Amino acid sequence: MWLKQQFRFFIVFTIFFVVALCLSGCAIKKPGSDNVNSQINVFNRSLFAIADKSPINGVSPRREPCISGYEFYYDDLDLILSFHNNDRVWRITSRNKRTSIFGIAPGDSFAQAKEKIARLGFTQSYTPYKFAKDWCLFTLLVDEKNNVFGMTIEVLD
Repeated sequence: MWLKQQFRFFIVFTIFFVVALCLSGCAIKKPGSDNVNSQINVFNRSLFAIADKSPINGVSPRREPCISGYEFYYDDLDLILSFHNNDRVWRITSRNKRTSIFGIAPGDSFAQAKEKIARLGFTQSYTPYKFAKDWCLFTLLVDEKNNVFGMTIEVLD
């Protein structure tokens, strides 16, 4: 009888704990995500944020499906927000010169951008323009003159 009560208590406690984690968002965010998001200066958008179809600076998004969810295209702002099916942002791509990620903005030289991202502990990954750290992949879009014209930050699963 005593063992049965202990087992019930354990089950109730486990269910309560899992529900609390889900409600708090801890099951969705990654360690260090607040630090990463504080360095994303893209129209107040951040990784792991809930889908928000409201206009940005008067520009409404165009929704397009993709393999793992959907994307919001803000064409006049050169901005794409990608969402998994859980309605959370997992990738941000910007070519807008008024935005920056990790202090890197379109128009910066690739050499300067590479130096900045290396100082933050990122290492080169996959290609010369991709940099990874923990769960985060940062990609620089570089033109023929070796200048950054855009960037993508995304969550690695």
